[in-house]
Amino acid sequence: MIRITGILLIFLTSTVLGMFLSNNIKNKRERLVKERKMLEEISIMIRFNSLTLKEIIYELENAELFCDFKFLKILKIMLEKPISFPEAWEQAIKKDDIISESEKKVLIELGFNLGTTDIDGQLSTLNIYKIRLDKMIEEESEKYRVKGKMYRSLGIMFGAMIGILIV
Repeated sequence: MIRITGILLIFLTSTVLGMFLSNNIKNKRERLVKERKMLEEISIMIRFNSLTLKEIIYELENAELFCDFKFLKILKIMLEKPISFPEAWEQAIKKDDIISESEKKVLIELGFNLGTTDIDGQLSTLNIYKIRLDKMIEEESEKYRVKGKMYRSLGIMFGAMIGILIV
């Protein structure tokens, strides 16, 4: 009985690990999609409302869609201090440990370019970063399609294999 329980626990642990690894890829893709939506929102706020960067950050931080972006909360606090927007943006992005290094690179570059040109220049800049995020979303989608399925399958197969070997 104990042996069967142990085998079952090993099988379940392996399966859950495979699902966890697969889910990490899916979560990154979903976060990239949200970041893409955030850029779209920034474009709308600049184009139609002519908001300042500080006002944009307050609006984004209060938006329900972006409530899980830790860097927006950090940035809102940092903007209360006498620090330039690009520096505050970079520090906030670097402090968000959920964001991957490739995402951080793109977002930090974006922060240094926001507010440096007129409205048309900012909208063009945002379009460039939207295209970059679209490419990253495509890559993560493909990665999830291939590796996500592999992780789930390997988790189940590895657990079954260990269970068979123990029996």
